Amino acid sequence: MRLAERLLKKGAKLGGLGTQSHLDIDVAPGAVTACIKDLASLGLPIHVSELDISLSRKLLELRTVADQLQAQARLAGETAEAFMALPERQRFAFSAWGLRDSDSWLRSPPNAGDGTDQPLLFDDYGQPKPAFESIARAFAG
Repeated sequence: MRLAERLLKKGAKLGGLGTQSHLDIDVAPGAVTACIKDLASLGLPIHVSELDISLSRKLLELRTVADQLQAQARLAGETAEAFMALPERQRFAFSAWGLRDSDSWLRSPPNAGDGTDQPLLFDDYGQPKPAFESIARAFAG
């Protein structure tokens, strides 16, 4: 944000801002909305790019996988709602890192952990997850 502000002050012609949205389900509620609003304050088109939302990487995770997937859906929905709240002229693009969990970079070395992360919008078999449904609802209005 500071870099974009400095560049704009020096007369650089920025065409937009991208977010590289590699998130974790433990991102605080409202944090993504605040970030997108801050970025939008520069008046440039916004690209929510590379969205993936990792399940918790805590050593001791007490939530069930179902609860983690619901937290993922909440954050995915918040991200899409914040994007859709932008003025139309600032909604450049919204893209995910990939489709199926099995294809995620978070399952490839050296990022693989235990190989069970489920960061994308579709499961290993291509079935939509709650995160996909949350984004679809936000885009539908």
